[in-house]
Amino acid sequence: MRRIRYLETTFRTQSADEVDAIQQQVRADLWPALEAGRLGVPIDAVFPISQASEAFNLMKANGHFGKIVLTHA
Repeated sequence: MRRIRYLETTFRTQSADEVDAIQQQVRADLWPALEAGRLGVPIDAVFPISQASEAFNLMKANGHFGKIVLTHA
């Protein structure tokens, strides 16, 4: 999972028909889980903004799985 690759992350190279087909497939495969709240974004760590350099170091070290979140509270 650490070396996961995303392909086709932009629609600039697809025709309108291809984009429509992708949207239909996403709706069929993922939409029910999204609506039910069964899919989410994994969060690895939360840092206050004052510790942004520590958050950056974690990201730079590639030692995380999921998002690194900065908060201002």
